[in-house]
Formats: sequence, C-alpha cells, structure tokens
Amino acid sequence: MRWRADPAGDRFFVLRTYRRDGRGVDTALWLAADGSRWLGLTPAGSGKVARIERGSRARLARSDADGVPRGDWIDARARVLDEAGRRAAIAALTRKYGAAFRFFRLVLLVGRRGRGVAVEVRPC
Repeated sequence: MRWRADPAGDRFFVLRTYRRDGRGVDTALWLAADGSRWLGLTPAGSGKVARIERGSRARLARSDADGVPRGDWIDARARVLDEAGRRAAIAALTRKYGAAFRFFRLVLLVGRRGRGVAVEVRPC
C-alpha cells in the first residue's frame, strides 16, 4: 500500500517512538491533516510524549484499531505542539473522526491524564 500525502482516507495509525536505549515502542494514534502537517492528540502523561520530547525520530504505519501495523512503515519526525497546535489538532481530529473523537476527548478529561497533548507527525 502506497502512502498518500494526506491521512484522510486512513482511520488508524501506529507511531513508533524510541526509548533512550534505542528500543522502539509502538502506540496507536489517530491522525488528521491540517494543511501539510498531520496532527494527533495523546494523553499528557503518556510515555509517547516523553519519548517525543527527548527526540523527534519516529516511524509510522497504517494499523487496525488495536494499533497492529497493516502497512509499510515510513520514517517520520514527531514533535509536541503548543496550545495553538493543540487547538488545531482538536479541530482537525473532530472534522475527521466526529463523535468517536469527541468520546476520546471525554475519556481524557475524566481520566487521570488531563486534556491531552497535541503532536505533529511529518513523514520524511
């Protein structure tokens, strides 16, 4: 399956970020396009956020709903965004996923992880 420049036609993705010792950690992530960038929202206290803040190297693949890769891996760069980026991510993800994303946000709010952190993923 070839990668498109826009994740709009794909529902689920898995992002591989890297620990200090170089081992990869795969986690599911919803992505939506916002111009030329791909945006996601993840719990603030997640290991994924800490790994992205330590280094931007990442890999990305299409996946099933459980985060099991279902396509080719591509190299990517990831970074944590500021509040303006968070608002843009929420808008893009709401447009793409609708009620399912609204439910995810509700779970974030009542769960232990707060409002969530926006991440930008750019395929290399």
